[in-house]
Amino acid sequence: MKILKYVVIIFALAIVFLTVYIATNKSEFEIEVQEETDLSQQRLYRYVNNLQNFSDWNAWNNQTENFRIDSIYKGTNARIGWLGNEAFIKNAVDNDTIYLNLDIDGSAYTTKIYFEKEKGAVKILWKINGNLSFTEKVKLFFQGTPQTIYGPVFKTGLVNIKENIIKSLNSFSVKNEGIVAIPETIYIKQVVESNIENLGDKIFQSMKHMNNFAENFELEPYGSPFTIFENIDVLSGNVRYSVCMPIKNIFHTAAGSDIVCETKPAFHGYKTVLQGDYIHSDKAWQEVKKEISKHNLTRRPDLKPLSIYKTSILTTQRSDEWITEFIIPVNESYIPIVDSDIQR
Repeated sequence: MKILKYVVIIFALAIVFLTVYIATNKSEFEIEVQEETDLSQQRLYRYVNNLQNFSDWNAWNNQTENFRIDSIYKGTNARIGWLGNEAFIKNAVDNDTIYLNLDIDGSAYTTKIYFEKEKGAVKILWKINGNLSFTEKVKLFFQGTPQTIYGPVFKTGLVNIKENIIKSLNSFSVKNEGIVAIPETIYIKQVVESNIENLGDKIFQSMKHMNNFAENFELEPYGSPFTIFENIDVLSGNVRYSVCMPIKNIFHTAAGSDIVCETKPAFHGYKTVLQGDYIHSDKAWQEVKKEISKHNLTRRPDLKPLSIYKTSILTTQRSDEWITEFIIPVNESYIPIVDSDIQR
């Protein structure tokens, strides 16, 4: 009986000592996970920096109906909540780093998502700092380290980011809509040059710049933004575009300004619509040219092709939702109907 009593006492003391030992262990932890991809740094940053995308890539809950986005949803002070949890962007450094604070199931994490270029690829890195509760310390004592327990969850988030962007990039369609009438347009423009991969980023930056320009000079936008195709360097793959914003009235810019105001006359053109990322622009242009040749239409040499951004990067970060109209000006106002009897 005494032996059993001593065993119980020793067992109780062991539990007490173990409890004290676990409780006094270091609470703070830091882990880091990473994922490599061929996607551009700008594209990755833009996707993560917009919390409208958070419900799609986070590893804790994919029930989108539970997410509530704050009025600020991208960049510094952006916030999203779900089921008592929260993600908050404390700070964002353009195309470089996103400081993302998380409060999930009662655990708070201070995290940093950043990007590094290495041998032609880009690494997405996620550094996480947190504090362990007593229950979590007990779990870790018997099961592993913060890296082995929490690392896989955060790693899943990075994999989701990469796979969602790639899926969106690969989802596109091209549809021909025939000859359309384009009215006379007054617009401000800025010339940009880029390769096809970074074209969307360049256009986005220019559109933001012109939006700010229009606000500063109280110019009223008058329709969807568009680009005028200027030139392509076949050897380098670089494309030269004029990024344009329609406005209501003529505006005279100062000499030397990178933004100028012009007027384009009314015209007819053959239209093909791309739903998807701008990286597929070359396919849409090929389709327009093919249709013009197929219907024996004649291009207007005095007007350059243009793209009209009906739903764009300014509206949604999901590139599979972007809708762009590709138009080549032609002399005809309708597609001639060929009489099959005459052909025979």
